[in-house]
Amino acid sequence: MAKKTKPGRLIVLDGPDGAGKSTQVKLLAERLIERGCDVLLLREPGGTAAGEEIRKLVLEQRQHDLSPRAEMFLFQAARAQLVETVIRPALAKGTWVVCDRFRLSTLVYQGLAGKVGRKPVETLSSIATDGLQPDRTIVVWVPLKTGIGRRAARANDRMESKGDVFLSAVSKGFRSEALKFPKRYKLVDGAADVAEVRERIWKHVESLLA
Repeated sequence: MAKKTKPGRLIVLDGPDGAGKSTQVKLLAERLIERGCDVLLLREPGGTAAGEEIRKLVLEQRQHDLSPRAEMFLFQAARAQLVETVIRPALAKGTWVVCDRFRLSTLVYQGLAGKVGRKPVETLSSIATDGLQPDRTIVVWVPLKTGIGRRAARANDRMESKGDVFLSAVSKGFRSEALKFPKRYKLVDGAADVAEVRERIWKHVESLLA
């Protein structure tokens, strides 16, 4: 009898811009590979042809005046395509998927900071993912001023250009959600040096290898 493939894991790193999340996603993927895992590195929105086009529309093209509600639907469309055509097939093959942003980002950016509301975002997220939940969601968080300082050397995307009031709501949203639901989200202080943050993240992931 053929040996049954052990399902992969879905690990999400999320948090406000400038927290160092994207750097840590790559470091985590490298460490999992060192431990013998097949790893697929993804980002949201993106990971599919449709998702990358939506990414350009929502994050890069500033001539479109999109409402938070419209943004929510676009992000969910990209997520539905990614989950159905990439993430679920990868998990079924035993691949570990490490994703830069997922459901929590839409809740914070559009639901809380954008004032769309929690219920519409969570309902659509469940539909878009067909109920798929990450095995770990790690929130890499830094204070707003720290994040702004780290982003000073690069151009802001549409979300980052919405002003300090919006960005402050985003920063508070990520932290409050992580503190409110500690079993669902693991909060990591991203203000430390890269190596230390890497170790803190690994402590939340290593147990999944058992």
